[in-house]
Amino acid sequence: MIAVWIPPVVRPGTAENHSTCDNASAMICVMFRYAFLVAASAVADAPKAAVLFPAAVDGARS
Repeated sequence: MIAVWIPPVVRPGTAENHSTCDNASAMICVMFRYAFLVAASAVADAPKAAVLFPAAVDGARS
């Protein structure tokens, strides 16, 4: 799994705290995490789908 770190937005007048993210950063991190998982799953399943597709075409011809 590839980890992506996005620095949190620091608002004026607040102390910088690297242990917590604001809501927007947390949501983006979750979306990236799921996007990488879906992409890895699609790459892993691509050879299986390529094998099943010609078999379905051959079945339709006969």
